Amino acid sequence: MSDIRSFVFDILKAAIWKIPVSVQGRSGLKEWNKVYSVLGMHGLAAFAYDAVAALPAEMKPPKDVAMKFISSSIAAEKNYARFAAVDREIGEMVRESGCKAVRLKGLTLSEYYPKPFTRKFVDIDLYSPDNGDEIDSFFRLKGVAVDDGFYRHSHFHLDGVLVENHKCLLDVRGRRRMRELDKDLKSMAVERLSSESTPGIYDPPVKLSAIFNLHHALSHFIYEGISLKFLTDWIYFLRAEKALMGSEEMMKSIERHGLMKFAGMMTRVCVDCLAYPEEWLPSYLREAASQIRPSVERKFIDDLFRPYEPSHHKSILKERMNNVRRIMKASWKPSEFLGQSAVSFVAEKFIPILLGRRYEAD
Repeated sequence: MSDIRSFVFDILKAAIWKIPVSVQGRSGLKEWNKVYSVLGMHGLAAFAYDAVAALPAEMKPPKDVAMKFISSSIAAEKNYARFAAVDREIGEMVRESGCKAVRLKGLTLSEYYPKPFTRKFVDIDLYSPDNGDEIDSFFRLKGVAVDDGFYRHSHFHLDGVLVENHKCLLDVRGRRRMRELDKDLKSMAVERLSSESTPGIYDPPVKLSAIFNLHHALSHFIYEGISLKFLTDWIYFLRAEKALMGSEEMMKSIERHGLMKFAGMMTRVCVDCLAYPEEWLPSYLREAASQIRPSVERKFIDDLFRPYEPSHHKSILKERMNNVRRIMKASWKPSEFLGQSAVSFVAEKFIPILLGRRYEAD
């Protein structure tokens, strides 16, 4: 492993576990700008700030880089306050509409972090299994410009924050095998919201977060790659939710939805590179991690540190073609984690969309 990669992992271990960074051979590090760039690109500069600040004098970054870490931390705190304020505003409007919804991803995951503001996120996601359109209509009555032209969610901006109102959780167009997972996730959300007597936005059930976030990470990995932030999310989630993650119900759900190998991969890297204690793992995750071949783990880590590549284009066709190119270039990903060739994955995903075909989630 390169010195930069090793040092980035050491900084993250120090941030997670509050352990000192190894000093040996690292005094006067010459590539601090590159270290900051990697952490910033992965959304972890603010998260790493405390660990960097605690470095011994001979290892500290030069003043200009230190100021970048400080600025990242200050900006992250302000950003979190802004997102939390918008979340409260949305919650009040959803309550006023008489509907119920659950939060997804960003804000819910940030609460697992010792300092929630250090987890970077760029939008707010909510999901109402039965009232998504009603929520859109109510927001329009309030003067919010809602764009509902996308298949899975509508979206709008509130106080400069992008908000996505999901109508379904997964893209099931052309992919019948995804319908069972989408149906399962929806039933978890419905059960959660039925337990609440008043309208509003609520945190999702933990099982929904576990399965949805694993699938979300796997999808990102195949289409464009994931960041180191997905690993810190996984560590904090595993650590906080040991009871649920150790249950037979959770094991069966991960297996049934074809997520076990990817869960094993995430866990393997968290153990090997980020010092997650193996003894804390449920036996099925320990077994899944042990089955990961070293060559595949190396490919996975190489992909984590891939050069940055913009993935969004104004043209939907160009974006889809760029996705196809990336999937074919990294054909080992669907092969390893879905048991499916890149060609069949692309055909299953994109041909039905180009033909205008659509399967409802239920």
